[in-house]
Amino acid sequence: MKNTKFSIKKLKNLPSDPKVAHSRGAIFEKMGKMDNAINAYKNAGEKGYLKSQYKLGMIYMEDEKYKDAEEWLSQAWKNGSELAAFQIGNMYYRLKGFEFCLYWYEKIANKGHAEAQNNLGVTHYLMGDIVRCEKWLKHAADNELGSAYYNLGILYESQGRGEEAYEIYKQGSDLEDDDAKYNLAVLMFENGESSGAIELYKQLYKAGHVAGTFNLGMLMEIFENLDDAKKYYKKSADKGDMKSQYRLAYIYDRDDEIDEAIQYYEGAVAQEHVLSMFRLANLYNRQDEIENAKRYYKMASDENIIEAKNNLAGIYFEEKDYDRAIKYYQDAIAVGCKASIENLGDLYSQNDAPDLAISYYLKVTNSLSSQIKLANLYEKIDNMEEAAHWYKTASENGDVESSYRLAKIYEDLGNPKSARHYYEIAADKNHLNSKIHLGRIYFNEEEYELAKEIIEEPAEKGNIYSEHLLARIYDLYLRDYDNAKLWYKKAREQGCLESIYNLGQLSVKLNELDNAQMYFTEGAEIGSDRCDYMLAGLHYRKSKDILTLLAQDDYENSRENLELMPELNINFDETMPAPFSEIPGNGEEDDYVPSYILDTKEPLELMLEGVQGHMKIEEAEE
Repeated sequence: MKNTKFSIKKLKNLPSDPKVAHSRGAIFEKMGKMDNAINAYKNAGEKGYLKSQYKLGMIYMEDEKYKDAEEWLSQAWKNGSELAAFQIGNMYYRLKGFEFCLYWYEKIANKGHAEAQNNLGVTHYLMGDIVRCEKWLKHAADNELGSAYYNLGILYESQGRGEEAYEIYKQGSDLEDDDAKYNLAVLMFENGESSGAIELYKQLYKAGHVAGTFNLGMLMEIFENLDDAKKYYKKSADKGDMKSQYRLAYIYDRDDEIDEAIQYYEGAVAQEHVLSMFRLANLYNRQDEIENAKRYYKMASDENIIEAKNNLAGIYFEEKDYDRAIKYYQDAIAVGCKASIENLGDLYSQNDAPDLAISYYLKVTNSLSSQIKLANLYEKIDNMEEAAHWYKTASENGDVESSYRLAKIYEDLGNPKSARHYYEIAADKNHLNSKIHLGRIYFNEEEYELAKEIIEEPAEKGNIYSEHLLARIYDLYLRDYDNAKLWYKKAREQGCLESIYNLGQLSVKLNELDNAQMYFTEGAEIGSDRCDYMLAGLHYRKSKDILTLLAQDDYENSRENLELMPELNINFDETMPAPFSEIPGNGEEDDYVPSYILDTKEPLELMLEGVQGHMKIEEAEE
């Protein structure tokens, strides 16, 4: 029985028939034994075996041994292989030896080889021969090669022949050339043919065309169809497309899908996408992962993202690392970040350097917040003239609190007309403390209906002064005693002594003396001498009334005693105003947090990929 067991030794000892030698070379190649494979192919090639000659040429080309590659491919060409001539042409194309390209492509282009005709046209284009370029591309197009239509479109666009380019892309699209289809989609969208462009992009999405898939995602994002945008971006992102990774990450970021956002931002960062560095830093900043935020801000800052410099400075500001904060703010200012000017003013303001802070705020006085901060600082250092100027400026730019603060300054300066004017501006925008001030002003000016109208809301909000004032208006001027009692009692519940006193007086006025006694007693127990006095007066009045009744019956010496009782001058019609008070917290500043997580604006329409402008050559199909 013969031993048929396979062995390398037996393989090397096979007969030298060229076909067998070629097969032996193919086996060695699959085994990774390239030296043995080359020797076998050479054995067959030297005997004129075409497949081995071609194979040797391709091996040497891959190894960049171009002289050997051309030698063996030339033999294959002479032996009848058009593909060998085509490969030599492509080799010289990659080496930019365009004259040699022309020589080899022409050998088979003249025989009707469509791919060679296309590549010949592209080569002429690169050499500046537009006439020959168009001639050979048209020959390839006549042979229904889709890439030739795409290349012709690029040629026509470069010559300003836009309508012809559009039509030729359309023909290439009909032949299912993805690049022609892509450029057609771009032009259609630019021409307002959105639905047609989207349909072509969807076809490209199915075909896996990266740029087309990205643009489809962009259009869905522009049209705010974010679920579809994510689907399309994901396909191209997972193929490593940097821009798709960035946009997909940004959508995940906005949707608070943090892990996914980080994954795709990092994919784009790995490809040195600068905005991904910046947005990833912002994400980590919002997540309070400050060290990661600083790392990515530094990366983006090194790439001159202005907002990254500002935001990094903001972190150092919060950490009270003021030297570094100042450095990065100044770097950002140097490249035009106005927000950093104001932020640097904030830093100096927080560090009790008002003069430095003012110097920076004065550089950005078109900023409402800078106007407000200037006014606050000038008021703090008692420069009321400048404070009033900047509060007025901020008020004119719509800041309610500035109108209120300006009104208070005018009131303190003894300018009631201007004070009333700015309180009214703030009150019209529902500033409650301004309404309280106006209620007092209107009341003092005897405009009781206006006072009632303006003071009602702060009274409803529980401001004691407003409750008490509203009760006085009902009591003294509207004679609406039920509502007067209602509002006095609300203020009384919050401990307003004046409302207790006025309730006593109102009870006397209504001849509800038991109630009057109750309220005056309550006030006296709190420590009010006025209530004590009125309580005594009330008792005296009651005693006199009793003696009067007894005197009418001639009871003992009641008549004599009655005549001895003097008339006490007690004003039971008097009311007391409550101390002025505002609503706590209305308009007060919160703890300062630097405004540093700046974003950057990106017009989505400008992010769409445009037409592809590079012609493409055809590669040989093995």
